[in-house]
Amino acid sequence: MSVPFRFDARALRDAPIGEGAFRTARAVRFHDIDAAGIAYFARVLDYAHDAYASYLESVGHGLPRVLAEGEWAAPIGHVEVDYFAPLRFGDQLEVVIAAAHIAGSRLTLAHQIWNGDRVACVVQTTHVFVSREDFRPIAIPAQLLEQLERLPRT
Repeated sequence: MSVPFRFDARALRDAPIGEGAFRTARAVRFHDIDAAGIAYFARVLDYAHDAYASYLESVGHGLPRVLAEGEWAAPIGHVEVDYFAPLRFGDQLEVVIAAAHIAGSRLTLAHQIWNGDRVACVVQTTHVFVSREDFRPIAIPAQLLEQLERLPRT
């Protein structure tokens, strides 16, 4: 895989939520925290992926149906996280899909994880759209691409 597109994490940390961004709420649960009393580092990947799944559901491409009936999949080819503040048990979060970058079969999403009035983490995920038949890269399906293009772009 070639070098993935990367958003500027600090710019995302400082950016307000843009028009058209997808937003979903969640709390830091007890089983999310580690011995230090903060969210285990990998949990934010769950938060981002849950937001992605909720977004797909909201635009008519729910993962259960896509995986059961669809001709495509979009596994993650790259992920990175920048942490700016700890998350603690009980924190009420807003996970925002803040921007999308589309390049051929690749979709890079930028997620902001807000805790109150500040961004605690930025998660970037690059999904590679592939055929379920042979797992070779394919173009992003047109109906989904139309929806993705409504997210803020870079």
